[in-house]
Amino acid sequence: MNLSNLTDDALFGRVEALARTERFTLVDLLLHLGELDARPACQKKGFASSFAYLTRHLGYSESDAMRRVRTARAARKYPSILRLVSKGDLNLVGVSMIEPLLTSSNYESLIRKACRRSTREIERLVAELSPPVAGPRDRIRALPPPPASTPVPASAVPAADSAPASEPVPAPAVQPAASTSTVAPDLFPETMPTRSAQPPSPAKPPAAPAAPKPAPERRFAFTFTASEEVNGWYEQARDLLRHRFPTAALEDIIGDALRRLVEEELSARSAKRPRVTQEDGQVRPATRYIPKWIEDLVWRRDGGRCAYLATDGHRCSETAWLELDHIVPWARGGRSDDPGNIRLLCRAHNQSEAARLFGEYRAGG
Repeated sequence: MNLSNLTDDALFGRVEALARTERFTLVDLLLHLGELDARPACQKKGFASSFAYLTRHLGYSESDAMRRVRTARAARKYPSILRLVSKGDLNLVGVSMIEPLLTSSNYESLIRKACRRSTREIERLVAELSPPVAGPRDRIRALPPPPASTPVPASAVPAADSAPASEPVPAPAVQPAASTSTVAPDLFPETMPTRSAQPPSPAKPPAAPAAPKPAPERRFAFTFTASEEVNGWYEQARDLLRHRFPTAALEDIIGDALRRLVEEELSARSAKRPRVTQEDGQVRPATRYIPKWIEDLVWRRDGGRCAYLATDGHRCSETAWLELDHIVPWARGGRSDDPGNIRLLCRAHNQSEAARLFGEYRAGG
């Protein structure tokens, strides 16, 4: 599309018309997204939430998805928000910032104050109405990889038997030219005279290619605030671990604490539990608790992520809030010592499956 022939007034007119169209389309999207968010449809499709559906299926960034979900939820409760968004008086950033503060008693005045305000003005408005906080919110941010260092060519590295830098290397003697022709020798090599008296110098072997460097380790920036009690624990841990971590780096101390916490939790889960009992001549699990070896096997088999499959074959990819789920519920005779009856599910899909199965169970008597 060539727009260079448009006048300034015509270009302004088109941009404003497209902006109005975009706002009306956005309002339509928010209406549908609010309805979708209120249903368990995303879980049935293999997504833990409408946020996961927007980011992992529709390709929205996390910030864009969060703003749309928050605005859709606010507009579902307070429909006047959609009218203001369609007019351009409110935007997604402003609504998503004030959404946690909206109540049935204050939403009219708060929305009115947020209209046509800049992001900083809305931030100040939210700060005035929010309870005081000690610092920024918790955040883990991936850092860009460090720039790769330029490798030094092998020809620039002096050989081991070369002359030291303090002793200049004599320049090679220049052979007299056999011809006074002014033609460039590299253009017409066949015109160059041959030197039968002097054998050609042997070609140097090509330098060995430099070994590929391993990819730099990914780094993350952690930001969080803590109470004075937590700070006291940190200082005590720093002093106790000084012999192991002389530099007292936060990464070393907190990383060691997290490693110990994970190991302790895994050790607690591996405690011995009764596995089978005899009931009516049949062997079945004595409890619904799952043995440690089953947990480890299922975790490796499912790859540490939710194993829910939607009807179209899409698999949920959540890795947080994972829970072990009985495919055939234990209350219906499902086994806890059979890896084929155990799977990893995220909390959202575990709850939706429980509601589906036990709702059906109750309905069937």
